Amino acid sequence: MRPEQPSLQSTTIPERHGWMLKTLRAAVARTCPSDLGAQREDLVQAALLRVLEREQQGEQNQVRTASYLWRVAFSVIADELRRRRAEELRSRRSTMGERSGQQGATPLAELGVGIRDCLGGLPEPRRAAVLLHLEGFRADEASRVLHWDMKRVQNLTYRGLADLRRCLERKGLVP
Repeated sequence: MRPEQPSLQSTTIPERHGWMLKTLRAAVARTCPSDLGAQREDLVQAALLRVLEREQQGEQNQVRTASYLWRVAFSVIADELRRRRAEELRSRRSTMGERSGQQGATPLAELGVGIRDCLGGLPEPRRAAVLLHLEGFRADEASRVLHWDMKRVQNLTYRGLADLRRCLERKGLVP
């Protein structure tokens, strides 16, 4: 059960902030994933700071509802998860870059040029099917776009990808 909001006329500033802090703690405890468990109090403080900064800027009125505080807590948690995901991706890329430098892997620009060259060498129907596949189209979507039956799209995609792989291997771009 969510704590009741005290009326603003009967409370002092510290009491109101105490209620906000209590509500934010409940919201973070309820919505925070377990892998952020050690950071719960930091997330509560970040949410409280966000509310107080907006209050100082005069962006919102001074009356805070519990649902507003829950939304702020949820957005702070979502921001932290996004930040972690981006940091993870950066560290993976830097690790892959170090490994590729050690193993003599193909730079991405060279691989892109090789893919473009190999796609240019495919017969037109295979190229169209493979390009749509590489852009993320499912077979049924590609079938509608190309006005072909689905079996033809699947066949051309499968064979076109095999041709693309062989071409890249011949160029020494993939192991």
